[in-house]
Amino acid sequence: MSDTVFLPHEILTEILRRLLPKTLLRFTTVCKSWRSLITHPSFISLHHRHSPSFLHLQFSNRFILPHRHHHPSTTLRLPSFPHHDYHVVSFCNGLVCVAYGEQCQSIIVCNPCIRRFVTLPTPLHYPCYYTSNVALGFDSSQCDYKVVRISCMVDDERFGLSAPEVEVFSLATGSWRTLDHDITPVCYVAGDTPPGFHDGLVHWVAKRYVAGGWYNFVLSFHFEGEIFGEVMLPESLARTSWVMIKVIGGGNEKSLTVYAVDGGSPCSCNIWVMKEYGEVESWNKAFSFLMSGFCLEVPSLGMMLTDVEIPPMELCVTCSGEVLLLVDVAGRRCLYSLDIKNKSFTDLQIEIGARLLWFNIGSVYHLHCTAAESDRRKVLGGSSLSSSI
Repeated sequence: MSDTVFLPHEILTEILRRLLPKTLLRFTTVCKSWRSLITHPSFISLHHRHSPSFLHLQFSNRFILPHRHHHPSTTLRLPSFPHHDYHVVSFCNGLVCVAYGEQCQSIIVCNPCIRRFVTLPTPLHYPCYYTSNVALGFDSSQCDYKVVRISCMVDDERFGLSAPEVEVFSLATGSWRTLDHDITPVCYVAGDTPPGFHDGLVHWVAKRYVAGGWYNFVLSFHFEGEIFGEVMLPESLARTSWVMIKVIGGGNEKSLTVYAVDGGSPCSCNIWVMKEYGEVESWNKAFSFLMSGFCLEVPSLGMMLTDVEIPPMELCVTCSGEVLLLVDVAGRRCLYSLDIKNKSFTDLQIEIGARLLWFNIGSVYHLHCTAAESDRRKVLGGSSLSSSI
């Protein structure tokens, strides 16, 4: 008799979905049936739903998983580029996109969980001065990760009056494509505008010059269809030039959340939520902070923090709907959780170093690759599982 024990499919699935991405990748080599199960879209989705919400990383010229005491085995060393600082510009399903310079000519996609990365081919360079934005997203229809690069011309007559140049990189094919101008709306996306990715859509706050003034709106890009969309902002945000606006979460049949900081005195920091995606009437100012001097007031909760030097920095919206913010209190950068529904603003007792990164992490991954694709696919190795860049 054989000593082999065969587990029912349901039990095996329940066991595997609890494992870490790196372990799952190893288990794909156990047998064909395990590989088939682990790489199946339904299991990918299951693992994604039960993955941890966040991972925090310290970075300088490398990524470090801080809970591992900076051991060499937990360090991801990235290539350096002379005369350029790199910036984390986007993340998706546990993968991090890093770009160098304001024109994003050097782009890296890495998977810190398995400490692998891939350097993308150099995108187009334009003859005039321009700024670029880069975002990473997942095309579920093709099971492919893509990077979109939007380049806006600044120092010529087209500034604010023409559509930006848009390129899309596919990790499956390993090449860039330029999108037709016909599908790109006329707008300007500032070079320091961070994107917000959710459910196949990426969002930026953009603006265009209309009737003698600037008009702000949310620009979206759908990775499956490679099409752009627009979402109107509340009138108080759409027609002002004195407010810093950032998309921090939501989209695609879910609520859209933006964070706006005005330049007045006292300074007002407001969180706006669009409850019905695409319906401008559903915008609601869900929460407000007030900065007066060095005091941060939370009027709706009757709270006040002193020795706060700058307005809170928004990070993201968690799966449970909480908003994570960095608050600089007496020179210490502290992580706070804002639960708008339950009306709580909580110090998580986590002090964030000057170069510590928090990002949303998921677990979509794909492991099917040919030998020619293996270098870039190795990075995806999990998204938490994100497969194998």
